[in-house]
Amino acid sequence: MPRKFFTRLSTRYRKKKDHPWYLRPFEYILAHPAYFAASRRSIGGGLWVGIFIGLLPIPGQTVLAVIGSILLRVNVPVAAVTVWISNPITFVPIFYLAYRIGAILLNIPTEAFPEEMTLAWLSEEITLRWKPLALGSIIMALSVSSTVYLLVSVGWHVSTIRRYRRRHSRSIGGIHGGKKDDS
Repeated sequence: MPRKFFTRLSTRYRKKKDHPWYLRPFEYILAHPAYFAASRRSIGGGLWVGIFIGLLPIPGQTVLAVIGSILLRVNVPVAAVTVWISNPITFVPIFYLAYRIGAILLNIPTEAFPEEMTLAWLSEEITLRWKPLALGSIIMALSVSSTVYLLVSVGWHVSTIRRYRRRHSRSIGGIHGGKKDDS
């Protein structure tokens, strides 16, 4: 279960007192329990920050995700890793979909890719088409990250209820001599 993995990882990392010299300026962050917590809010928030920033066409996404997760006091490693949803393999389809969404909302006709792409064509198209790309990216980032946050929150809540019911049914079974009462 991911919860046990994150809990084990975060407690082991927080207990480690001697950090390398290059991490000493960040000891406050490393010692703060919120930034490595394995709670529903912290993991869900880290996913939200990472996916939101990862779906925006901006440079320095990992650094921005770490800063955003520190400001929002959510899980820093989850946010930093989740940013890589837009990696060199997936960024073309993600940003093309964002462009199409923005073009539809702005009522701008979309153009197909040319047979051969040149740097001149690319720079010209970006100057002409940045508005639909920006709008589509923001809308897609908000909707996808919020949906993931809600799914993780609901899944975590359901998992917690199941664990509670399983634990509670075992304790009731032990009281009645191992037999469940159907009445």
